[in-house]
Amino acid sequence: MSDQVKDAEVQRERLIQTYINNEEYSGIETQADGVNHIAFIVSNLEETIEFYSKIVGLKLLRVRTMDGDPASTQVFFDMGRGELLAFLKLSRFKENVDMGVGGVHHFALTVNREQYQGFKSRCEQADIEYKTISHEILDSISCIDPSGLEVELSVWNIDPKQVSQANK
Repeated sequence: MSDQVKDAEVQRERLIQTYINNEEYSGIETQADGVNHIAFIVSNLEETIEFYSKIVGLKLLRVRTMDGDPASTQVFFDMGRGELLAFLKLSRFKENVDMGVGGVHHFALTVNREQYQGFKSRCEQADIEYKTISHEILDSISCIDPSGLEVELSVWNIDPKQVSQANK
């Protein structure tokens, strides 16, 4: 085992002991009811709409101007439970922005097993590469969208209320 892996394991254990097993952090009630919307910047709205409608299987709800910038456009998809996924085509966006700390690695949508299989089939039919991950918490399938974002669809293998590591 490399020193880097050992250091990461030590850090994870320290984080669990310091935060997860501390009532100040894990003993509180969450002050949110879910996600209202998540918004990503894209360069091509048509490709994005095609992908998220036909491959991911999300319903397109709305196309509108961007608040404060009438030359920009935003589109909204239904993620279920009144939660939205938005994509923005901005008129004043610097091309080739370097991704750094705070950049998006991926985002995940909760699906059922049938929706997971449907996504897998649509990726195969469209010859889109995907990867899968399975472990005790969830099974996931993911691919890269037309803008380079990794989109993951996840099926819970446990009750999501049991995810906490507190006092384990």
